[in-house]
Amino acid sequence: MPQTRVAFLATRCSSARWALVDTPRELTPDDPDYPARLRTLSIPPPAITLVGTLAPAKVIAIVGTRKPIPAAADFARALAAAVARSGAVVASGGAFGIDSAAHEGALDAGGRTWVVAATGHGVQYPKGNAGLFDRIAASSGALVWPFPAGTPGHRSRFFRRNAVLVALADVLVIVQARIPSGALNAATYARRLGRPRWVVCPLPWNAEDPDFAGCRVERRLGARALTSIDTFLTAVELPRPPAACRPSRAMSATENRVLAAVSREPRHVDAVSAQCGLPYPEVMTALLTLRLEDVLVEGPEGFFRSRRPP
Repeated sequence: MPQTRVAFLATRCSSARWALVDTPRELTPDDPDYPARLRTLSIPPPAITLVGTLAPAKVIAIVGTRKPIPAAADFARALAAAVARSGAVVASGGAFGIDSAAHEGALDAGGRTWVVAATGHGVQYPKGNAGLFDRIAASSGALVWPFPAGTPGHRSRFFRRNAVLVALADVLVIVQARIPSGALNAATYARRLGRPRWVVCPLPWNAEDPDFAGCRVERRLGARALTSIDTFLTAVELPRPPAACRPSRAMSATENRVLAAVSREPRHVDAVSAQCGLPYPEVMTALLTLRLEDVLVEGPEGFFRSRRPP
């Protein structure tokens, strides 16, 4: 077996495993491969352990709650897929929920994704994401541990990890966040480091939902509202993929019925709801979710049309 390809085991958690991946490297600030952006932090990590490469690229960090509503997780996955297809890197923290959806979306699109862990090398957190870490390690992505080998997870380390994640990124996107939340902590670092902040706030979901309270707060603090993947890619100067007529994920039964009821000509939500025979709130949620994913176009207000070719 070539020396550069080895199987390595966790030193503190027997359930963690990565199969046949690059040899982990420890980088200090004196190493030329140490990420220059980390040196801009007030307290740079004294060392990081790296599997894979942090090749120069535009990096979009996508973060959010560990317990998202299904529509928010779907959107995070679709957004990450579009970012990855544009050639940029999707970065996140490897946790359950929005983090996992973002990593999976990038991988499913054949793109690159980076995990910035909240532990030291050899400690798998969360254990249930070992398979996801395997996929990333075997891809063109990277795994970054900013703490000494064997360091377990702790609340204070999650906050310090967020600083590293944001420092490596060009843009921060918060998909769903409560108050308080780790995502808002990441936003604090983004403000300090001058990174643009975007939030899904909170369309197409309940505007009063406490699960999106953090997004609303961040919006009031100057973050931009992410209402369309297509518009977001243009704003952050990433090439837009060809307009699709379906999202990159499996659509729900409601979304399929709603999409079938929309034509190339604008139709009002009331007409769509009547044709589908579904409650107005379900139809509106489906319409706005598909609009966010650029499957549908909205306008004038309350009217939607398809991007499908004639």
